[in-house]
Amino acid sequence: RFKEDSKDVFRHLELWRTSLHEVEGRFGNGIRSYFSFLRWLFLLNVYIFLLMFIFVSVPTIVFENIDVNISSSSLTGANECAYNPYDPNQVNSFSQYIIWFFTGQVGEIKSIFTYISTTTIFSTGVHILLQHPTGISACCILLFLPQSGASSAKVGGLKESLVDNEDRFYTYCNKVFCGWDFCITNAHTADLKHSSLKYELQTDLEEERIKLRQANRTSKEKWILYTKRAFINLLVIGILAASLVAIFYAAQYALNGDTFNSNFMLDLLVTYLTSIVITIANFIAPVLFGILVVYEDYSPEFTIKFTLVRTVSLRLASVVFLYVVVYFQINCKQFSNIVSTIYDENCSYCCWETYLGQEMYKLTILDFFIVIAVTLFVEFPRKLLVEHCSCGITNWLGQQEFSIPENVLDIVYAQTIGWIGAFYAPLLPIMVVVKFFIFFYLKKLSLIYNCRPATRPYRSSRSGTFFFLILLFGFIVAAIPVVFGVAVLEPSKDCGPFRGWSTMFYAITSSILTTPSWLQSILWFVGSVGFAAIIAVILCLLLYYFVALRDAHKKMIALLKDQLTLEGKDKQFLLMRVTELSS
Repeated sequence: RFKEDSKDVFRHLELWRTSLHEVEGRFGNGIRSYFSFLRWLFLLNVYIFLLMFIFVSVPTIVFENIDVNISSSSLTGANECAYNPYDPNQVNSFSQYIIWFFTGQVGEIKSIFTYISTTTIFSTGVHILLQHPTGISACCILLFLPQSGASSAKVGGLKESLVDNEDRFYTYCNKVFCGWDFCITNAHTADLKHSSLKYELQTDLEEERIKLRQANRTSKEKWILYTKRAFINLLVIGILAASLVAIFYAAQYALNGDTFNSNFMLDLLVTYLTSIVITIANFIAPVLFGILVVYEDYSPEFTIKFTLVRTVSLRLASVVFLYVVVYFQINCKQFSNIVSTIYDENCSYCCWETYLGQEMYKLTILDFFIVIAVTLFVEFPRKLLVEHCSCGITNWLGQQEFSIPENVLDIVYAQTIGWIGAFYAPLLPIMVVVKFFIFFYLKKLSLIYNCRPATRPYRSSRSGTFFFLILLFGFIVAAIPVVFGVAVLEPSKDCGPFRGWSTMFYAITSSILTTPSWLQSILWFVGSVGFAAIIAVILCLLLYYFVALRDAHKKMIALLKDQLTLEGKDKQFLLMRVTELSS
């Protein structure tokens, strides 16, 4: 009894519980799955922020006045190369502070928000962090948490997958005769439950209609459809290629040192050029994908997944392209002749970590304002035009529909940027937390007041699982360049916690050597190939277990269906015998 009461209390304390029920009642489980996913990401970023603040920011603040002496001749002239294009002593207007905010510049401020530091306070903080076993464990948990969430969602989707394969006849019977919750006593809750059941039945009937139409296609219609899909896929590839080429040239132009001058606004535009091009491509391409996928005539569930795959390919590839451009700019080994505050004659960029952190910061800021602007100045005016104007254009546009693929990709893209930026800007996760908090209420208000229920209903079953798989893919894309930078690239000589080391990974291994021998043995074993092989074997066994469990459930479902059919025939036979005997 106490366990049930405790579960009930925690269920009522669940974050945004009322809002999720309201969304489910009005727009169905498919839209609710998006908001549940957004809530999960919000809580994940709260956790990431706490880790970064406790194990990175707090040590940086506490040990601010303690210096770490790193004996390395490569640090000669390093402080003269600090990335500081704007002289803080010349700041005499509020607009310049605004520009600093939007570009991520910190000047002389010993900020823990970005990677740059002309002192060694970062070396102190990170050195102590790496020597502390709790810090290492927390970082490992931070890295594997998204994968665990995706795995849990995948296991949770097993039951939904099996239930979805059930005969539609039994599904209709269960929803009509057993779908109502007789414990509901509130009129508003009853209305929401009624709307939810209605939407689920509408979704089932729509899927049956699509399957019937697909089954009745002639050979000629199939050939026409396949040709159309092939042509549309070529168009999609062309859109992806054009977007990536534009991002590549924009990033190269922004990295060109000759573009900087004394005009602050022009410098701001140049520094934001890459972010602007990426944002425009991410805004226009999904709209084109959504228009094209309608003509491919897929099922609603596959439409979501296929559009997500196309859009995530563009959004994540854009971030990877930015890394590629920066890599070619920083791939040099000579730092001895430092001749300017930003660039030297042998290397294109002195503090590449700061540049990457600022780019992630600018992408986060720009993406936030773009979403707000689209909601306030596109979706809301469109609703007013549709309601109060009956001209041909408004009738053709119609009222806004809530697009699940586009909105899911918005938050997956924002989360991927947050993961990458957290390594170079430790407090960037707090911006993502605030961003997702505002997004939840902004998207909810836009959904209720600006959007109408979808004409092609989406089923929530397995959608949540696919969302987490997309998120897992984004996590891998974010982890690969960061791991490459840690293991291969040489840190900047003028800024950052690893200045003076050959690689960031070498700094970590050197810190491990200062720990006790028993702890060294444990850490070396955890980082060995043997430990990775053990983890791989355990994961394979778990995968085999869940596959076997799925097969067993399928067999049990088939057996129960046969029993229900036989029991129905037995009752029909007994009814016929009773009728014969009575007559």
